[in-house]
Amino acid sequence: MGTLTKDTFKILKYNQRNGLIFTLLFRLVTAPLYLLALNAGLEFALKMADYSYLTASNIGSFLIKPWTAVIIAALLIFGILIMLLETGCLITLYQGAFYFRKLSLWQILAGGLSKLLDEIRRKNWQLGLLVLADYFITNLYLIYRVFTHVKPINFVTSELLRQPWGRVLLAASILLILFFVVPGLYVFHTCMVEQKRFRDGYLKSWWLLRRRMFEVLPLMLVYYGLAILALWALYGFCVLLTAVAVTLFTDNRLALAVLPAACDWIELVLIFFSSMLLAVGKYGAVSVQYFRFNSRISRKAAAIGYEGKPFGNRKTAGIIMSAATAICLLSLFYVLRNGSVITGDMLSEIQITAHRGSSNEAPENTMAALHKAVDDLADYAEIDVQETKDGIVVLGHDFTLNRVAGINRTIGSYDYDDLVRLDVGSWFSDEYRGEYIPTLQEAMEYCKGKINLNIEIKNLGEDSDLPEKVVQLIDEYQMEEQCVVTSTRFSYLVRIKKTDPQIRTGYIISAAYGNFYSSDSIDFISLRSNFINERLVEAAHEKGKTVHAWTVNGKSEMERMKMLGVDNIITDYPILAREIVYREAATESLLEYLQLVLK
Repeated sequence: MGTLTKDTFKILKYNQRNGLIFTLLFRLVTAPLYLLALNAGLEFALKMADYSYLTASNIGSFLIKPWTAVIIAALLIFGILIMLLETGCLITLYQGAFYFRKLSLWQILAGGLSKLLDEIRRKNWQLGLLVLADYFITNLYLIYRVFTHVKPINFVTSELLRQPWGRVLLAASILLILFFVVPGLYVFHTCMVEQKRFRDGYLKSWWLLRRRMFEVLPLMLVYYGLAILALWALYGFCVLLTAVAVTLFTDNRLALAVLPAACDWIELVLIFFSSMLLAVGKYGAVSVQYFRFNSRISRKAAAIGYEGKPFGNRKTAGIIMSAATAICLLSLFYVLRNGSVITGDMLSEIQITAHRGSSNEAPENTMAALHKAVDDLADYAEIDVQETKDGIVVLGHDFTLNRVAGINRTIGSYDYDDLVRLDVGSWFSDEYRGEYIPTLQEAMEYCKGKINLNIEIKNLGEDSDLPEKVVQLIDEYQMEEQCVVTSTRFSYLVRIKKTDPQIRTGYIISAAYGNFYSSDSIDFISLRSNFINERLVEAAHEKGKTVHAWTVNGKSEMERMKMLGVDNIITDYPILAREIVYREAATESLLEYLQLVLK
């Protein structure tokens, strides 16, 4: 065991710089690409299933839809090809180390590509199933962390783990996968290095392992356990540093809202890097064992797999890597700039919407309120829109300006050039004297990439073309993933869907009677919080609709909405809502302790 460990550290150290850089670049390129494909596939599958959202209640019926099966199969194949390519590249890296050759980045990539193409030519499709199972076992803890954080999977996971039969089923599934994976520990080497067919390679792998089972498996478990302990230690250290920074440099009212959000990002980043390092370490350890146990492998042979291949020269490999990097950066920019189903709704347990911007801290429906909503870490800013006399879409809740400007005239009676001169900030406080009524276009320019928008279209009558104008602006700014449109007038929502079916719509209702959530023209219901109960939430979720609760300002009401499992809380106090929804006892105690110490 000691010799294997010593050799593992030697092979990991040899050419470690290029190995780590390559793996990091490979993950940075493929992760955004797969995220974009996953987002597009999920949107298409939801559309074909006539669902707007995935919820814990409808995920079962969603998975058995024909198009869902096709999309899942396509995404699985795409993911398997990425994993096989990475496996081939890492084996190329360690094969080079075995022959005392330090490979460049393009040589590692070329070797991986040639190995992948060889496996496709030999029709070793079973290798795809094995790499999927192998990555599952290797990243089991990390997958568990993801499955307990991403909705609606987290709801299904928690329900599964709560049931005795669910825990037994999960344990049995893991044991079955282990039964498949363990004998094939060296099969990627036997297939990709010795170029065997899968059956022969699997048998060879088992032959190499069977007499050394009690030497190899405990060693791999020790490696894995140490990696998890290191992850936890690093996570704890990062959380501690973040808590100190939050305590010292953040307003106390923001502290309990900032820390959980920061911890989520820390965990996400650590999961990314941990998965990368686990892959590098695991293939390093397995490569050492394979080369030591296999007496037929000689250091005299040096056919690593990239020489003589069509992409085995520096120029071609450079073009491939440059093109992949460019696609990655464009994909990442698109997701961050325009939003994503995956990074938006699915990664938040309950989203927080700042009502009319953060209207408790700044005058409602102004740019100042939107700035505050961003500062308060809200997921959405809810704004109301109307039309001026000359057809400009502007922000404003009341039809008259009496409350916010002291003028008893309607917004629709003004041309925008006259409207923009009015002071709508002084009524709130002298600090906001001179604040003006912004256009929807101005609000979108600021919010794009910073915060999502819930655009409520005020009821201006059936003859108004306001719905179409809002759609035109959303399409112009490519904010379909960052905007939802709501209204109390159902016909407006029908028109929105006819103009652009991709825009998500919400029906605002004060009371809940009848089957109001089954229409294809709405994606969610926006309901007064005191009419929401568990039965209503479950019924809406079963129809693939989500539930937005308004206007939730009391602490006890926020707790009740959290318990009922609503999807979005609309509030004048987004910081308080985030604190209640996301805080954990551990983070709260840590902050309190640090505040006492640092005082």
